[in-house]
Amino acid sequence: MIKIIKNKQFHNYFSGLVLKLCLVLSQLFLIPVFINDIGVDTYGEWLILTTIPNYLLLSDFGLTLTVTNEICRLINLNEYSSQEKLFKGTLSFLSIIGISLIFIFLIVSLFVDFSTLFKFVSLSKKDSFLILGGFMVNIFMFLIFRVTIGYFKALNLFHKHEYFLALTLFLDFVTTLILLKLKAPLFYIPFTMAVIRLVMLFVMNIILSKFKYYKFGFTLDWSKAVSMLPTSLKLSFFQLGSALFIQGSTFLVGMVLGPANVVIFNTIRTMVNSLKAFIGILYVPSMQEFTIMITKKLKDEALIKLKKLMLLVFSVSFIFCLVIFFLRDIIFELWLKNSFSYNTLFLGFMLCSVLIHNLWNAGSMVPMSINKMNELALYPVLGIGVLVVQYFILSKTGLAGLAAGFIIMDLIMLLLVLRLDYKIIKNI
Repeated sequence: MIKIIKNKQFHNYFSGLVLKLCLVLSQLFLIPVFINDIGVDTYGEWLILTTIPNYLLLSDFGLTLTVTNEICRLINLNEYSSQEKLFKGTLSFLSIIGISLIFIFLIVSLFVDFSTLFKFVSLSKKDSFLILGGFMVNIFMFLIFRVTIGYFKALNLFHKHEYFLALTLFLDFVTTLILLKLKAPLFYIPFTMAVIRLVMLFVMNIILSKFKYYKFGFTLDWSKAVSMLPTSLKLSFFQLGSALFIQGSTFLVGMVLGPANVVIFNTIRTMVNSLKAFIGILYVPSMQEFTIMITKKLKDEALIKLKKLMLLVFSVSFIFCLVIFFLRDIIFELWLKNSFSYNTLFLGFMLCSVLIHNLWNAGSMVPMSINKMNELALYPVLGIGVLVVQYFILSKTGLAGLAAGFIIMDLIMLLLVLRLDYKIIKNI
C-alpha cells in the first residue's frame, strides 16, 4: 500500500515537472523561431492579436476547477447520477459560451477591420480575421477540453491530467514549429491547435470510458452548472485579480520609478515567479486528496496531510530561496549574459515574499478542495490596497518598499488561510 502511494506521489510530482518544462521550453524555443521566420514586426502583430484570445481563455468563469472538485466530492459520496448531470451540464454551458464567442466575433468582424484597428503593416485584414477566427474555434475546443481533462483530477488521477496537458502543449509546440518552418499561413496555427484538442478529447474519452459512471455528453439542463457560478466567479476573480495586480505593479513601477527600474522589477519578479510555479508541483496534486478526505470525514488524515505538506513546501522553498540569494550573481550572469544592477534588499524581500506566498498557497488547497473561495478572493483586494499605498510612498521607499508590501499581503493571506484550514478540519 505504501509503495503504491509513493509511486503515485512520484507520478504526481514528475508529471507536474514535465508540464512545467513543456511550458518553459516551448516559450524559450518558439520566440526566436517566430522572430527569425516571420520577422520582428509580424511577430509583434501576432502577439497583439493573440492577447485577445488569451484573455477570452478565462471565459470558463472558474467553472473547470470548481466543477472538478464537486464531481470528485459527488463520486466519493456515490452520487453518480448527480455528478453526471453536473458534468454534462458544464460541458453544455461552456459550449454555448464558446459558440457565442464565435458568433459575436463574426458579427464584430462585419464592422471592424482588425488590421486597421491595430495599425498593422504586415498582417492584412484577411490574415487578422483568419488568425482571430482560428483562435475563437480553439477557445471553443479548449473549454470542452478543460472540463473533460479535469475529470482525471476528479478521479484523483492528477498525473494523467498533467501528462495529457503536457502532451497537448508539446504537440502545439511541434506543429507550430513545423508550420513556421514550412512558411505556412499563420492562421494554420490556431486551427491546428483546435484539431489537436479534438484528437486529445477522443483519446481521453476512450480512457475515461473505462469508468462505468463516466458519461460524456450534452444536456439542456444547465441548472447544476449554473448553481456553481457564484463560487466559480470568486475563483475567477482571484485568478484574474492576481494577474491584474501583477500588471498593475509593473505599471506603477514604470510610472513612478522609470523604465530602468521596470527592467529590474520584471527580471527579479520573473525569477521568483518561476520558483512559485515549480514549488506548485509539490502542493497542487493534494487538492483532490483533501476533497476525498473531507468528504469521507477523515479528520486525522487530513490534518496530518496538511502538516506534512506545509513542512515540505516550507523546507523546499527555504532551501531554494537561500540558494538563489547566495548564488544570485552567478545565476544572473548565466541567465542574462550581461551585467545586471539590482537592489540586494529588494531581492531578499521578494524571496521572503515568495516563501510566505508558497506556504499560503499550499494551505489554500484545503478550502479550494471544497470550493471555499471567500478568503482567497481577498487577495486581489489586498493587492489594490498595496498599490494605492505604494503610489504615494514608492518614490521614497523604492523597489524594496514595494516588496515589503508584498510580504505584508502574503502574511495576511497566510494567517487567513491557516485560520480557515483549522476551521474546516475541526468541523469534519
